[in-house]
Amino acid sequence: MISLPRALADQLLALAEAAYPDEACALLVGQGECITRIVPAENVAPDPRRHFEVDPATQIRLRRALREAAGPEHPPEEKLPRERLLGHWHSHPDGRAEPSATDAASAYEPDLLWLISSVTAGKAMLPAAFAFQSGGFTPLALQIV
Repeated sequence: MISLPRALADQLLALAEAAYPDEACALLVGQGECITRIVPAENVAPDPRRHFEVDPATQIRLRRALREAAGPEHPPEEKLPRERLLGHWHSHPDGRAEPSATDAASAYEPDLLWLISSVTAGKAMLPAAFAFQSGGFTPLALQIV
């Protein structure tokens, strides 16, 4: 089960509503199955009202910062999960909180979590969670804590 703190869920809702009628997007950082922070990203898709593309520079900077923060490997006796990129989130303006055909066509990292929020008439709803595997998307349990 994926865990999302309420304050971060509220941050996603605010991002979706601010971007409406365009799709908003962000990267999800966490430890284990818990999302610990949101990294807002510019949607650089050519048609942001119908598609999302996380700004590659944002993703590169985040991956580099996570790698640098991790430092050397923990000794085996330390079982602390490291902060890592868990996935991404985007909004579907006037659409459903489920992966679209476009999402399926652009999915390429099977280890990343997908959170999707619907936004109707500028009002965002809590996200739904999905895992991508070669056969498509699988819904995941998402707990707002």
